[in-house]
Amino acid sequence: MKSWNRWAAILLAVAGTGVCLIALVGFLATVTQNNLPWQADQSIREHYLAVGESYSQGFTVGFFLCFFLTLIAVSVKSWLEQRGRSGKPVARRATPRHPVLSR
Repeated sequence: MKSWNRWAAILLAVAGTGVCLIALVGFLATVTQNNLPWQADQSIREHYLAVGESYSQGFTVGFFLCFFLTLIAVSVKSWLEQRGRSGKPVARRATPRHPVLSR
């Protein structure tokens, strides 16, 4: 991934994550405050369709939140891999001087 592609992906992912978090908070507030769509003159079928639509919106928001978080993770991992290949020092795990021999 080229540098400008990576930064564009990170910018898009951060913006998308912010929008998804706002929508998720709105959905959770609707559910916790019991403001799901309901009217006294609705039939049971109409009520369940309205509730199902609300929950499907919450599912869609959760899906895109996961997508944008994955996009951030992949972009940052790509950046760290390129940084490691460019010759800059990268922290490495210490290996023991005398490995334990198995019998």
